[in-house]
Amino acid sequence: MWKRVQVGEKVGYGMKDSKEIPDYYRRIYEKWYNWFSYIYDPFVDVLFLFLNGGFGGERRWRELIVEWINPQPGEKILDICSGTGTLTIILGKRLAGTGEVVGIELSPAQLRIALGKEKPDGVSFIEGDAQNIPFSDCYFDKSVICGALHELPREVRRNVLSEAYRIIRPGGKIVIIEQNKPDLKWKALLFDFMERFNPEYPTYKDLLKCGLTNEIKRVGFRIIRTDTTSWEYFQIVLGER
Repeated sequence: MWKRVQVGEKVGYGMKDSKEIPDYYRRIYEKWYNWFSYIYDPFVDVLFLFLNGGFGGERRWRELIVEWINPQPGEKILDICSGTGTLTIILGKRLAGTGEVVGIELSPAQLRIALGKEKPDGVSFIEGDAQNIPFSDCYFDKSVICGALHELPREVRRNVLSEAYRIIRPGGKIVIIEQNKPDLKWKALLFDFMERFNPEYPTYKDLLKCGLTNEIKRVGFRIIRTDTTSWEYFQIVLGER
């Protein structure tokens, strides 16, 4: 049963017996993004300058994700853990007002950045916990989770994936992009070294241990296609409900 609740200055929906947001978020996630949100977009630009072929690397990376999502006129798409909203807005532009794109983000700081960007018709953002997505079963045609699962403790990660399964219609698609462990040892060591400076390192290691495709299949999705990109730093997975 759904009930109406206040989410910051906006109105959202939550379940009566919604799960508590773990102390992990209060201690690490929200605190981290309170300051990191201000440099997040420039940081991503610099990261993909090195990982994805020089200038314009971040744009090419986003375009690749959009190709995998393959948005079609009239579709409803959910961007889970939408961050500063760049991908959400690109998807909205691709639909050109013929569908609906929603970004859900837990961090108020990240959400403020997203809300400050120019948005096309049909794009909206809500503040909320992706363990408890405020939409009815099978509401969306597609969903995307980009670089967020490695930030989450195992139980939370699985709750988020279960919610993603719930809100996608039968036959609908999900695209998930996450850090990857390359086969080449020197690459794996380099990426592990890079991630050690990240406060999310323990949850990143746990996701690698469990395996991204294993976690996706665990909640019921069928894996259609997988690939790696950006020096094999990222794995991209297309699943179907």
